[in-house]
Amino acid sequence: MKKIEQLWEEIELELAGAAPSGSGGGMLTRLATPDSDQRLRVGVEWPSRTRVLLFSANAAVLPPRASWPECRGLELVLDRGNGETATLMVRLRDSRGRDVFTALAEDLAKRAVGGSEAEAAHRVLSALARWQRFMAATGRSLSDEARRGLWGELKILEDLIAPITGIEAAVNSWRGPAGAPQDFQLAGVAIEVKTRATRSPAVVRISSEQQLHNAPWQNLFLAHVAVDEQDGAGETLPQRIAVVRTAVAGTAAAEIFEDGLIDVGWLEAEQEKHRARGFFLRELEFFRVVEGFPRLTPPVLPQGVGGLAYDLSLDAAEPYAVKADVIRDALESL
Repeated sequence: MKKIEQLWEEIELELAGAAPSGSGGGMLTRLATPDSDQRLRVGVEWPSRTRVLLFSANAAVLPPRASWPECRGLELVLDRGNGETATLMVRLRDSRGRDVFTALAEDLAKRAVGGSEAEAAHRVLSALARWQRFMAATGRSLSDEARRGLWGELKILEDLIAPITGIEAAVNSWRGPAGAPQDFQLAGVAIEVKTRATRSPAVVRISSEQQLHNAPWQNLFLAHVAVDEQDGAGETLPQRIAVVRTAVAGTAAAEIFEDGLIDVGWLEAEQEKHRARGFFLRELEFFRVVEGFPRLTPPVLPQGVGGLAYDLSLDAAEPYAVKADVIRDALESL
């Protein structure tokens, strides 16, 4: 099956080799995939050579324009045509965003296939809303630290939380990408995950005074994931993402998981560069955050002081270390 970028390049080559007949403008298109129920086409407008995506469905299943996402760098247009079928066109406004547009197209092509037209339309528009959030932060890319941190969070999600709560509840509890103080929040239990390379000092960065604040949690835990990193060996971040995707596929939490990946800055188009480096789990520690735990929280700060970030020595936290079973028991009691 041809990739989206290849299809666009073929269309552009055809346009460059022979100018389309007629003096007016127009568009050349191709099916995004060969699936029989494919509803997405890729195209190039002439004479502007603008790349577009075209999603076709019965006009009645497409929601009103006011409910569509406003995507930075993209233009969304609805062509109702003359019959029952309408076409949602997504046009790239700025050619500098081609790489991101290609990744978006690959994502939409998968979501436009299968189910009813209404279901496909919902999936496509939900994906566009997710990409809206990502494109609002264009220019960011996962750093080495962020790649390591995401791997560690997904490791905890899959190996510690999901076996107790089930994969849907585990993914639903992954709140860090949305800006919550702790990475995982369940009813009465919160878990903050810190992943560090074993070559670095035994120190983790606490990003706010709220991160280790107990309220409103009955149980607050800090998980420390220590890893070795090696090029060409170990489990890569794309592999870890694929494991969770497989586990959550077909559930209501699948879209929530994809939302989380976008929110942390994961871009499918960049996955190849993340395949080079793998991770080996070297140490996994857990700490219960209770009275006396070394931390800065709102109650101990002077009025008007906030927005803190500080380093926590894991040696200082050692008296509060607990076994993984303590966390499992807390999760099982929910």
